[in-house]
Amino acid sequence: MVVRFVRDETAEVAAEDVSTLNELPAPPRQLLDRHGARVLDPATSTAVPGRPAPRTTVYRPGAFLIPDRYLRDQETLAAINRVLARIGLYAEPADRGGDGKEATRARQLEDLPVRALLHVREDSDPVVVDCWKAVQLLRGASAGENPEIAPEIVARISVEHLLFSTPVFGGVPWETSGLGGTPWETSGFGAGSSYGRTRGANRIPVTLAADPPHRSDKPGHRRPVVAVLDTGIGPHPWFGLADRSGPPPAGAGLTVAPDIQAAILQAQIDSGSTLATQLLTDFWDAPTTGQPLIGDIDTDTGHGLFIAGIIRQACPEADTLAIRVVHSDGVAYEADVLLALHMLADRVRDAQANNRPENMVDIVSLSLGYYEENPADIAYTGQFGAVIAELLGLGVLVVAAAGNDATTRRFYPAAFADQPLTGGCGPQVISVGALNPDVSASKALFSNEGPWVHCWATGAGVVSTYPTDVRGTAAADHEVPDQGRNSFDPDDFTAGFAVWDGTSFAAPLAAAEIGKALFQFGSELATVDRDTVVKRAWAALGSL
Repeated sequence: MVVRFVRDETAEVAAEDVSTLNELPAPPRQLLDRHGARVLDPATSTAVPGRPAPRTTVYRPGAFLIPDRYLRDQETLAAINRVLARIGLYAEPADRGGDGKEATRARQLEDLPVRALLHVREDSDPVVVDCWKAVQLLRGASAGENPEIAPEIVARISVEHLLFSTPVFGGVPWETSGLGGTPWETSGFGAGSSYGRTRGANRIPVTLAADPPHRSDKPGHRRPVVAVLDTGIGPHPWFGLADRSGPPPAGAGLTVAPDIQAAILQAQIDSGSTLATQLLTDFWDAPTTGQPLIGDIDTDTGHGLFIAGIIRQACPEADTLAIRVVHSDGVAYEADVLLALHMLADRVRDAQANNRPENMVDIVSLSLGYYEENPADIAYTGQFGAVIAELLGLGVLVVAAAGNDATTRRFYPAAFADQPLTGGCGPQVISVGALNPDVSASKALFSNEGPWVHCWATGAGVVSTYPTDVRGTAAADHEVPDQGRNSFDPDDFTAGFAVWDGTSFAAPLAAAEIGKALFQFGSELATVDRDTVVKRAWAALGSL
Protein backbone atom coordinates (compact mmCIF):
# COMPACT_ATOMS: atom_id res chain seq x y z
CA MET A 1 0.00 0.00 0.00
CA VAL A 2 1.12 3.55 -0.77
CA VAL A 3 1.14 6.78 1.24
CA ARG A 4 2.22 10.06 -0.37
CA PHE A 5 2.46 13.33 1.52
CA VAL A 6 2.17 16.48 -0.61
CA ARG A 7 5.28 18.57 0.00
CA ASP A 8 5.22 20.99 -2.91
CA GLU A 9 2.67 23.67 -2.12
CA THR A 10 2.98 24.96 -5.72
CA ALA A 11 2.11 21.59 -7.30
CA GLU A 12 -0.73 21.71 -9.80
CA VAL A 13 -3.98 20.55 -8.20
CA ALA A 14 -7.64 20.78 -9.08
CA ALA A 15 -9.16 24.12 -8.08
CA GLU A 16 -12.61 24.43 -6.58
CA ASP A 17 -15.26 24.40 -9.32
CA VAL A 18 -17.82 26.94 -8.12
CA SER A 19 -20.31 25.90 -10.82
CA THR A 20 -20.90 22.51 -9.17
CA LEU A 21 -20.83 23.40 -5.48
CA ASN A 22 -24.45 22.35 -4.90
CA GLU A 23 -24.38 19.26 -7.14
CA LEU A 24 -24.20 16.73 -4.34
CA PRO A 25 -26.16 13.50 -3.81
CA ALA A 26 -29.33 13.95 -1.75
CA PRO A 27 -29.88 11.44 1.06
CA PRO A 28 -33.15 9.49 0.78
CA ARG A 29 -36.12 10.72 2.79
CA GLN A 30 -36.13 7.56 4.90
CA LEU A 31 -32.63 8.30 6.18
CA LEU A 32 -33.44 11.97 6.86
CA ASP A 33 -36.55 11.02 8.82
CA ARG A 34 -34.65 8.40 10.84
CA HIS A 35 -32.25 11.03 12.12
CA GLY A 36 -34.53 14.07 12.19
CA ALA A 37 -32.63 15.80 9.39
CA ARG A 38 -33.27 18.03 6.39
CA VAL A 39 -31.42 19.11 3.27
CA LEU A 40 -30.74 22.84 3.11
CA ASP A 41 -31.95 24.00 -0.29
CA PRO A 42 -30.20 27.21 -1.44
CA ALA A 43 -33.20 28.09 -3.65
CA THR A 44 -35.70 28.22 -0.78
CA SER A 45 -33.63 28.85 2.35
CA THR A 46 -33.89 31.92 4.55
CA ALA A 47 -31.02 34.39 4.11
CA VAL A 48 -29.85 37.42 6.08
CA PRO A 49 -30.01 40.65 4.02
CA GLY A 50 -26.68 41.40 2.40
CA ARG A 51 -25.44 37.80 2.64
CA PRO A 52 -25.28 35.36 -0.28
CA ALA A 53 -27.48 32.28 -0.44
CA PRO A 54 -26.07 29.25 1.38
CA ARG A 55 -24.75 26.09 -0.21
CA THR A 56 -26.31 22.65 0.11
CA THR A 57 -25.77 20.81 3.37
CA VAL A 58 -27.65 18.36 5.62
CA TYR A 59 -28.69 19.43 9.12
CA ARG A 60 -31.07 18.67 12.01
CA PRO A 61 -33.74 21.43 12.14
CA GLY A 62 -34.94 20.79 15.69
CA ALA A 63 -31.91 22.24 17.49
CA PHE A 64 -28.92 24.51 17.06
CA LEU A 65 -25.46 24.28 18.58
CA ILE A 66 -24.18 26.84 21.07
CA PRO A 67 -21.35 26.77 23.63
CA ASP A 68 -22.55 25.35 26.92
CA ARG A 69 -21.62 28.46 28.92
CA TYR A 70 -23.88 30.66 26.79
CA LEU A 71 -26.82 28.30 26.99
CA ARG A 72 -26.48 28.10 30.81
CA ASP A 73 -26.36 31.88 31.16
CA GLN A 74 -29.93 32.98 31.86
CA GLU A 75 -29.45 36.50 30.52
CA THR A 76 -28.03 35.24 27.22
CA LEU A 77 -30.75 32.61 26.84
CA ALA A 78 -33.43 35.23 27.53
CA ALA A 79 -31.99 37.52 24.83
CA ILE A 80 -31.98 34.62 22.36
CA ASN A 81 -35.59 33.76 23.16
CA ARG A 82 -36.76 37.36 22.78
CA VAL A 83 -35.53 37.25 19.20
CA LEU A 84 -36.89 33.76 18.49
CA ALA A 85 -40.34 34.80 19.78
CA ARG A 86 -40.77 36.69 16.48
CA ILE A 87 -41.07 33.36 14.68
CA GLY A 88 -43.02 31.63 17.44
CA LEU A 89 -40.11 29.62 18.88
CA TYR A 90 -38.04 29.37 22.04
CA ALA A 91 -34.86 27.49 22.90
CA GLU A 92 -33.88 25.54 26.00
CA PRO A 93 -31.02 23.22 27.04
CA ALA A 94 -31.47 19.63 25.98
CA ASP A 95 -31.10 18.42 29.57
CA ARG A 96 -33.57 21.02 30.92
CA GLY A 97 -31.21 22.07 33.68
CA GLY A 98 -29.29 18.84 34.24
CA ASP A 99 -28.04 17.43 37.50
CA GLY A 100 -24.86 17.57 39.53
CA LYS A 101 -22.87 15.49 37.05
CA GLU A 102 -23.96 17.71 34.19
CA ALA A 103 -22.99 20.82 36.12
CA THR A 104 -19.52 19.41 36.77
CA ARG A 105 -19.13 18.50 33.12
CA ALA A 106 -20.27 21.99 32.12
CA ARG A 107 -17.54 23.56 34.22
CA GLN A 108 -14.94 21.28 32.64
CA LEU A 109 -16.20 21.78 29.08
CA GLU A 110 -17.88 25.17 29.15
CA ASP A 111 -16.95 25.89 25.52
CA LEU A 112 -18.40 22.57 24.37
CA PRO A 113 -21.07 23.15 21.69
CA VAL A 114 -24.29 21.57 22.94
CA ARG A 115 -27.79 21.27 21.54
CA ALA A 116 -30.32 24.00 22.24
CA LEU A 117 -33.69 22.39 21.51
CA LEU A 118 -36.30 24.46 19.69
CA HIS A 119 -39.97 24.42 20.69
CA VAL A 120 -43.10 26.21 19.52
CA ARG A 121 -44.32 28.87 21.95
CA GLU A 122 -47.73 28.26 23.50
CA ASP A 123 -48.96 31.70 22.36
CA SER A 124 -47.80 31.16 18.76
CA ASP A 125 -49.70 30.21 15.65
CA PRO A 126 -48.58 26.91 14.05
CA VAL A 127 -45.04 27.29 12.71
CA VAL A 128 -42.36 25.13 11.11
CA VAL A 129 -39.50 24.43 13.50
CA ASP A 130 -36.33 25.15 11.58
CA CYS A 131 -33.05 26.02 13.24
CA TRP A 132 -31.66 27.42 9.98
CA LYS A 133 -34.30 30.17 10.02
CA ALA A 134 -33.71 30.68 13.74
CA VAL A 135 -29.95 31.05 13.29
CA GLN A 136 -30.43 33.53 10.44
CA LEU A 137 -32.77 35.59 12.60
CA LEU A 138 -30.22 35.63 15.42
CA ARG A 139 -27.48 36.71 13.02
CA GLY A 140 -29.62 39.56 11.82
CA ALA A 141 -30.30 40.59 15.42
CA SER A 142 -26.56 40.74 16.14
CA ALA A 143 -25.83 43.17 13.32
CA GLY A 144 -25.92 46.95 13.28
CA GLU A 145 -24.92 49.65 15.73
CA ASN A 146 -27.28 48.48 18.47
CA PRO A 147 -27.32 44.66 18.34
CA GLU A 148 -29.90 42.82 20.42
CA ILE A 149 -27.41 40.02 21.05
CA ALA A 150 -23.64 40.25 21.25
CA PRO A 151 -22.13 39.38 17.85
CA GLU A 152 -19.44 37.25 19.50
CA ILE A 153 -22.16 35.03 20.96
CA VAL A 154 -24.10 34.63 17.72
CA ALA A 155 -20.86 33.86 15.87
CA ARG A 156 -20.64 30.70 18.01
CA ILE A 157 -24.18 29.53 17.13
CA SER A 158 -24.64 27.12 14.22
CA VAL A 159 -26.86 24.40 12.83
CA GLU A 160 -26.10 20.80 13.79
CA HIS A 161 -24.82 19.11 10.64
CA LEU A 162 -25.39 15.50 9.79
CA LEU A 163 -21.98 13.99 9.10
CA PHE A 164 -21.44 11.01 6.84
CA SER A 165 -18.69 8.43 6.79
CA THR A 166 -17.04 8.16 3.45
CA PRO A 167 -16.73 4.76 1.77
CA VAL A 168 -17.92 4.67 -1.82
CA PHE A 169 -20.75 2.57 -3.29
CA GLY A 170 -22.49 1.45 -0.18
CA GLY A 171 -20.70 3.39 2.55
CA VAL A 172 -22.86 6.46 2.09
CA PRO A 173 -26.57 5.79 2.63
CA TRP A 174 -27.90 7.26 -0.59
CA GLU A 175 -25.59 5.14 -2.76
CA THR A 176 -27.55 1.95 -2.04
CA SER A 177 -30.96 3.58 -2.27
CA GLY A 178 -31.21 3.29 -6.04
CA LEU A 179 -31.67 7.05 -6.30
CA GLY A 180 -28.36 7.71 -7.96
CA GLY A 181 -26.91 11.18 -7.93
CA THR A 182 -23.22 10.57 -7.30
CA PRO A 183 -20.95 11.69 -10.15
CA TRP A 184 -20.21 8.16 -11.33
CA GLU A 185 -23.88 7.16 -11.25
CA THR A 186 -24.95 10.08 -13.44
CA SER A 187 -22.02 9.82 -15.82
CA GLY A 188 -22.68 6.29 -16.95
CA PHE A 189 -20.48 4.36 -14.52
CA GLY A 190 -23.25 3.27 -12.14
CA ALA A 191 -23.41 -0.38 -11.20
CA GLY A 192 -21.00 -1.15 -14.01
CA SER A 193 -18.21 0.83 -12.40
CA SER A 194 -15.10 -1.12 -11.49
CA TYR A 195 -15.71 -0.06 -7.86
CA GLY A 196 -19.16 -1.68 -7.76
CA ARG A 197 -19.30 -5.33 -6.68
CA THR A 198 -22.44 -6.92 -5.27
CA ARG A 199 -25.95 -5.89 -4.18
CA GLY A 200 -25.24 -2.18 -4.58
CA ALA A 201 -22.41 -2.21 -2.05
CA ASN A 202 -18.73 -2.28 -2.87
CA ARG A 203 -17.61 -4.40 0.08
CA ILE A 204 -17.46 -8.14 -0.38
CA PRO A 205 -16.39 -10.91 2.01
CA VAL A 206 -13.02 -12.52 1.41
CA THR A 207 -10.72 -15.00 3.12
CA LEU A 208 -7.24 -13.94 4.15
CA ALA A 209 -4.72 -16.75 4.50
CA ALA A 210 -2.36 -14.88 6.80
CA ASP A 211 -1.61 -14.63 10.48
CA PRO A 212 -2.21 -11.35 12.32
CA PRO A 213 0.71 -8.93 11.78
CA HIS A 214 3.32 -9.50 14.46
CA ARG A 215 2.99 -7.29 17.50
CA SER A 216 5.60 -7.42 20.25
CA ASP A 217 4.33 -8.48 23.67
CA LYS A 218 6.46 -5.93 25.48
CA PRO A 219 7.78 -3.20 23.19
CA GLY A 220 9.76 -1.65 26.05
CA HIS A 221 8.03 1.71 25.79
CA ARG A 222 4.66 3.34 25.26
CA ARG A 223 2.87 2.52 22.04
CA PRO A 224 1.48 5.32 19.84
CA VAL A 225 -2.30 5.62 20.20
CA VAL A 226 -4.62 6.30 17.26
CA ALA A 227 -8.14 7.38 18.24
CA VAL A 228 -10.69 6.30 15.62
CA LEU A 229 -14.09 8.03 15.79
CA ASP A 230 -16.30 5.73 13.75
CA THR A 231 -18.90 2.93 13.96
CA GLY A 232 -17.27 1.09 16.85
CA ILE A 233 -16.05 -2.49 16.93
CA GLY A 234 -17.15 -6.09 16.44
CA PRO A 235 -15.83 -9.60 17.12
CA HIS A 236 -12.58 -10.63 15.44
CA PRO A 237 -9.72 -12.96 16.43
CA TRP A 238 -7.07 -10.38 15.54
CA PHE A 239 -8.26 -8.38 18.54
CA GLY A 240 -9.05 -11.26 20.90
CA LEU A 241 -12.81 -10.78 20.53
CA ALA A 242 -14.68 -14.06 20.10
CA ASP A 243 -18.08 -12.42 20.69
CA ARG A 244 -19.71 -9.26 22.06
CA SER A 245 -19.68 -10.28 25.71
CA GLY A 246 -16.99 -7.86 26.85
CA PRO A 247 -14.48 -5.20 25.80
CA PRO A 248 -11.21 -6.08 24.03
CA PRO A 249 -8.68 -7.81 26.31
CA ALA A 250 -5.57 -5.99 27.46
CA GLY A 251 -2.75 -6.07 24.94
CA ALA A 252 -5.04 -6.74 21.96
CA GLY A 253 -4.15 -3.46 20.26
CA LEU A 254 -7.75 -2.28 20.47
CA THR A 255 -9.26 -0.31 23.35
CA VAL A 256 -12.50 1.57 24.02
CA ALA A 257 -13.50 4.66 26.02
CA PRO A 258 -16.54 3.88 28.23
CA ASP A 259 -16.58 7.40 29.70
CA ILE A 260 -16.85 9.05 26.29
CA GLN A 261 -19.44 6.52 25.12
CA ALA A 262 -21.54 7.18 28.23
CA ALA A 263 -21.39 10.95 27.67
CA ILE A 264 -22.50 10.56 24.03
CA LEU A 265 -25.40 8.32 25.04
CA GLN A 266 -26.54 10.74 27.77
CA ALA A 267 -26.46 13.68 25.34
CA GLN A 268 -28.58 11.68 22.89
CA ILE A 269 -31.06 10.67 25.59
CA ASP A 270 -31.37 14.30 26.72
CA SER A 271 -32.38 15.46 23.25
CA GLY A 272 -34.24 12.33 22.13
CA SER A 273 -37.61 13.44 23.47
CA THR A 274 -37.64 16.35 21.02
CA LEU A 275 -35.38 15.28 18.15
CA ALA A 276 -35.64 12.06 16.19
CA THR A 277 -32.51 10.42 17.61
CA GLN A 278 -31.03 6.96 17.17
CA LEU A 279 -29.12 5.98 20.31
CA LEU A 280 -25.55 4.71 20.34
CA THR A 281 -25.79 2.58 23.46
CA ASP A 282 -22.15 1.45 23.61
CA PHE A 283 -19.00 0.81 21.56
CA TRP A 284 -20.40 -2.19 19.62
CA ASP A 285 -21.17 -1.68 15.94
CA ALA A 286 -24.84 -2.76 16.04
CA PRO A 287 -27.50 -3.34 14.88
CA THR A 288 -26.13 -4.74 11.66
CA THR A 289 -29.30 -3.78 9.80
CA GLY A 290 -31.53 -0.73 10.04
CA GLN A 291 -34.25 -2.59 8.13
CA PRO A 292 -34.98 -5.79 10.08
CA LEU A 293 -37.95 -6.72 7.85
CA ILE A 294 -35.55 -6.86 4.89
CA GLY A 295 -32.38 -7.91 6.66
CA ASP A 296 -29.82 -6.24 4.41
CA ILE A 297 -26.61 -5.36 6.20
CA ASP A 298 -26.38 -1.62 6.91
CA THR A 299 -24.19 0.39 4.60
CA ASP A 300 -21.50 1.08 7.18
CA THR A 301 -21.67 -1.98 9.42
CA GLY A 302 -18.08 -3.06 10.10
CA HIS A 303 -16.60 0.28 9.02
CA GLY A 304 -14.84 0.98 12.33
CA LEU A 305 -13.38 -2.52 12.70
CA PHE A 306 -12.20 -2.40 9.08
CA ILE A 307 -10.28 0.79 9.93
CA ALA A 308 -8.82 -0.81 13.07
CA GLY A 309 -7.60 -3.68 10.90
CA ILE A 310 -5.87 -1.28 8.51
CA ILE A 311 -3.98 0.27 11.42
CA ARG A 312 -3.11 -3.20 12.73
CA GLN A 313 -1.69 -4.17 9.33
CA ALA A 314 0.24 -0.98 8.63
CA CYS A 315 1.43 -0.22 12.18
CA PRO A 316 0.94 -3.32 14.38
CA GLU A 317 2.76 -1.73 17.34
CA ALA A 318 0.13 1.01 17.64
CA ASP A 319 -3.00 0.84 19.80
CA THR A 320 -6.36 1.83 18.32
CA LEU A 321 -8.77 3.65 20.64
CA ALA A 322 -12.23 3.03 19.14
CA ILE A 323 -14.99 5.55 19.92
CA ARG A 324 -18.41 5.02 18.40
CA VAL A 325 -19.91 8.22 16.99
CA VAL A 326 -21.20 6.87 13.65
CA HIS A 327 -24.39 4.87 13.26
CA SER A 328 -24.26 1.70 11.18
CA ASP A 329 -26.03 3.52 8.34
CA GLY A 330 -23.09 5.90 8.00
CA VAL A 331 -24.59 8.91 9.84
CA ALA A 332 -23.09 10.86 12.74
CA TYR A 333 -24.56 13.81 14.65
CA GLU A 334 -22.23 16.79 14.78
CA ALA A 335 -22.81 17.38 18.51
CA ASP A 336 -21.75 13.81 19.29
CA VAL A 337 -18.54 14.11 17.29
CA LEU A 338 -17.71 17.46 18.89
CA LEU A 339 -18.34 16.01 22.35
CA ALA A 340 -15.98 13.09 21.66
CA LEU A 341 -13.27 15.42 20.31
CA HIS A 342 -13.57 17.79 23.28
CA MET A 343 -13.31 14.88 25.71
CA LEU A 344 -10.27 13.55 23.85
CA ALA A 345 -8.68 16.98 24.13
CA ASP A 346 -9.41 16.96 27.88
CA ARG A 347 -7.86 13.51 28.16
CA VAL A 348 -4.69 14.65 26.37
CA ARG A 349 -4.52 17.83 28.44
CA ASP A 350 -4.74 15.77 31.63
CA ALA A 351 -2.05 13.36 30.39
CA GLN A 352 0.29 16.25 29.64
CA ALA A 353 -0.36 18.26 32.79
CA ASN A 354 -0.20 15.33 35.21
CA ASN A 355 2.39 13.14 33.47
CA ARG A 356 0.00 10.30 32.65
CA PRO A 357 1.39 8.76 29.45
CA GLU A 358 -1.14 5.92 29.68
CA ASN A 359 -3.89 8.45 28.86
CA MET A 360 -2.10 10.01 25.89
CA VAL A 361 -3.60 10.05 22.39
CA ASP A 362 -1.12 10.79 19.61
CA ILE A 363 -3.28 10.70 16.46
CA VAL A 364 -6.98 11.17 15.72
CA SER A 365 -8.27 9.50 12.54
CA LEU A 366 -11.58 10.78 11.12
CA SER A 367 -13.31 9.06 8.21
CA LEU A 368 -16.41 11.25 8.20
CA GLY A 369 -17.42 14.79 7.34
CA TYR A 370 -19.88 17.34 5.98
CA TYR A 371 -20.06 20.16 3.44
CA GLU A 372 -20.11 23.66 4.92
CA GLU A 373 -23.12 25.76 3.87
CA ASN A 374 -21.49 29.17 4.17
CA PRO A 375 -20.00 30.46 0.90
CA ALA A 376 -17.20 32.16 2.80
CA ASP A 377 -15.06 29.65 4.65
CA ILE A 378 -15.95 30.97 8.08
CA ALA A 379 -15.85 27.37 9.24
CA TYR A 380 -12.32 28.18 10.41
CA THR A 381 -13.86 29.98 13.37
CA GLY A 382 -16.79 27.60 13.77
CA GLN A 383 -17.50 24.87 16.26
CA PHE A 384 -15.57 22.16 14.46
CA GLY A 385 -12.62 24.40 13.67
CA ALA A 386 -12.28 25.38 17.33
CA VAL A 387 -11.95 21.85 18.69
CA ILE A 388 -9.63 20.81 15.86
CA ALA A 389 -7.42 23.79 16.66
CA GLU A 390 -7.50 22.76 20.33
CA LEU A 391 -6.20 19.28 19.47
CA LEU A 392 -3.52 20.66 17.17
CA GLY A 393 -2.45 23.03 19.92
CA LEU A 394 -1.83 20.03 22.16
CA GLY A 395 0.35 18.37 19.52
CA VAL A 396 -2.23 15.75 18.50
CA LEU A 397 -1.98 14.84 14.81
CA VAL A 398 -5.40 14.90 13.12
CA VAL A 399 -5.90 12.86 9.95
CA ALA A 400 -9.16 13.16 7.98
CA ALA A 401 -10.65 11.56 4.86
CA ALA A 402 -11.22 13.89 1.90
CA GLY A 403 -14.58 12.40 0.88
CA ASN A 404 -15.88 10.39 -2.07
CA ASP A 405 -18.11 12.68 -4.12
CA ALA A 406 -15.54 13.36 -6.87
CA THR A 407 -15.77 17.07 -6.15
CA THR A 408 -13.37 19.87 -5.30
CA ARG A 409 -15.83 21.32 -2.79
CA ARG A 410 -14.28 21.45 0.68
CA PHE A 411 -15.25 18.52 2.87
CA TYR A 412 -14.84 19.19 6.60
CA PRO A 413 -12.99 18.39 8.81
CA ALA A 414 -10.47 17.37 6.10
CA ALA A 415 -10.59 20.87 4.60
CA PHE A 416 -9.27 22.32 7.85
CA ALA A 417 -5.91 21.34 6.35
CA ASP A 418 -5.76 24.98 5.19
CA GLN A 419 -6.55 26.38 8.63
CA PRO A 420 -3.86 28.86 9.71
CA LEU A 421 -1.75 27.61 12.59
CA THR A 422 -1.23 29.44 15.85
CA GLY A 423 2.23 29.70 17.32
CA GLY A 424 3.60 26.68 19.15
CA CYS A 425 1.06 24.12 17.95
CA GLY A 426 1.41 20.88 16.03
CA PRO A 427 1.03 20.35 12.26
CA GLN A 428 -2.11 21.18 10.33
CA VAL A 429 -4.85 18.64 9.70
CA ILE A 430 -3.65 15.95 7.28
CA SER A 431 -6.36 15.56 4.63
CA VAL A 432 -6.19 12.30 2.70
CA GLY A 433 -7.45 11.40 -0.77
CA ALA A 434 -7.62 7.86 -2.15
CA LEU A 435 -5.32 6.07 -4.60
CA ASN A 436 -6.01 2.98 -6.69
CA PRO A 437 -3.92 -0.15 -6.10
CA ASP A 438 -2.46 -0.06 -9.63
CA VAL A 439 1.22 0.14 -10.57
CA SER A 440 1.11 3.92 -10.93
CA ALA A 441 -1.01 4.43 -7.76
CA SER A 442 -3.41 6.66 -9.71
CA LYS A 443 -5.99 8.81 -7.95
CA ALA A 444 -9.26 6.96 -7.37
CA LEU A 445 -12.12 8.17 -9.54
CA PHE A 446 -14.40 8.72 -6.54
CA SER A 447 -11.94 10.73 -4.42
CA ASN A 448 -12.45 14.40 -3.69
CA GLU A 449 -9.43 16.58 -4.34
CA GLY A 450 -8.29 20.17 -4.31
CA PRO A 451 -5.55 22.38 -2.89
CA TRP A 452 -6.74 21.40 0.59
CA VAL A 453 -5.87 17.68 0.10
CA HIS A 454 -2.33 17.23 1.45
CA CYS A 455 -1.88 13.46 1.36
CA TRP A 456 -2.81 10.52 -0.87
CA ALA A 457 -2.97 6.88 0.22
CA THR A 458 -4.29 3.58 -1.09
CA GLY A 459 -8.06 3.61 -0.62
CA ALA A 460 -9.41 1.21 -3.27
CA GLY A 461 -9.33 -2.57 -3.19
CA VAL A 462 -8.34 -2.54 0.48
CA VAL A 463 -8.52 -5.81 2.45
CA SER A 464 -9.06 -5.64 6.20
CA THR A 465 -10.88 -7.06 9.24
CA TYR A 466 -14.67 -7.35 9.40
CA PRO A 467 -16.91 -8.53 12.28
CA THR A 468 -17.14 -12.31 12.19
CA ASP A 469 -20.75 -12.43 13.41
CA VAL A 470 -22.24 -10.41 10.53
CA ARG A 471 -24.35 -12.29 8.00
CA GLY A 472 -27.17 -10.68 6.07
CA THR A 473 -30.24 -12.15 4.39
CA ALA A 474 -28.76 -12.17 0.90
CA ALA A 475 -28.00 -15.72 -0.16
CA ALA A 476 -26.10 -17.46 -2.89
CA ASP A 477 -28.12 -17.04 -6.08
CA HIS A 478 -27.54 -20.61 -7.20
CA GLU A 479 -27.38 -23.76 -5.12
CA VAL A 480 -26.96 -27.47 -5.80
CA PRO A 481 -27.80 -28.88 -2.35
CA ASP A 482 -27.27 -32.54 -3.10
CA GLN A 483 -23.78 -31.76 -4.35
CA GLY A 484 -22.92 -29.28 -1.58
CA ARG A 485 -22.31 -26.59 -4.18
CA ASN A 486 -23.51 -23.00 -4.44
CA SER A 487 -22.47 -19.62 -5.80
CA PHE A 488 -20.91 -16.81 -3.78
CA ASP A 489 -22.85 -15.50 -0.75
CA PRO A 490 -22.32 -11.71 -0.94
CA ASP A 491 -23.06 -10.84 2.69
CA ASP A 492 -21.69 -13.75 4.72
CA PHE A 493 -18.72 -12.18 6.51
CA THR A 494 -18.05 -15.00 8.96
CA ALA A 495 -14.55 -15.45 7.47
CA GLY A 496 -13.72 -12.12 9.10
CA PHE A 497 -12.37 -10.11 6.18
CA ALA A 498 -13.66 -7.89 3.38
CA VAL A 499 -12.56 -5.80 0.41
CA TRP A 500 -13.76 -2.18 0.52
CA ASP A 501 -13.09 1.17 -1.18
CA GLY A 502 -13.09 4.78 0.01
CA THR A 503 -11.06 7.67 1.34
CA SER A 504 -12.32 6.32 4.68
CA PHE A 505 -9.61 3.71 4.38
CA ALA A 506 -6.92 5.94 2.94
CA ALA A 507 -7.02 8.16 6.05
CA PRO A 508 -6.21 5.44 8.64
CA LEU A 509 -3.44 4.13 6.39
CA ALA A 510 -1.85 7.59 6.52
CA ALA A 511 -2.43 7.68 10.30
CA ALA A 512 -0.67 4.32 10.63
CA GLU A 513 2.28 5.59 8.62
CA ILE A 514 2.63 8.47 11.07
CA GLY A 515 2.24 5.98 13.92
CA LYS A 516 5.24 4.03 12.62
CA ALA A 517 7.28 7.24 12.59
CA LEU A 518 6.25 7.99 16.18
CA PHE A 519 7.13 4.46 17.30
CA GLN A 520 10.73 5.10 16.25
CA PHE A 521 11.04 7.59 19.10
CA GLY A 522 11.18 4.60 21.46
CA SER A 523 11.37 5.43 25.13
CA GLU A 524 10.91 9.13 24.38
CA LEU A 525 7.20 8.40 23.86
CA ALA A 526 6.85 8.17 27.64
CA THR A 527 7.54 11.92 27.83
CA VAL A 528 4.19 13.60 27.23
CA ASP A 529 4.55 17.24 28.28
CA ARG A 530 3.01 19.53 25.70
CA ASP A 531 6.20 21.05 24.29
CA THR A 532 7.77 17.64 23.75
CA VAL A 533 4.59 16.26 22.15
CA VAL A 534 4.37 19.20 19.72
CA LYS A 535 8.03 18.88 18.69
CA ARG A 536 7.66 15.12 18.29
CA ALA A 537 4.59 15.55 16.06
CA TRP A 538 6.49 17.88 13.73
CA ALA A 539 9.51 15.58 13.67
CA ALA A 540 7.46 12.46 12.93
CA LEU A 541 5.57 14.09 10.07
CA GLY A 542 8.76 15.64 8.71
CA SER A 543 10.44 12.23 8.53
CA LEU A 544 7.87 10.89 6.06
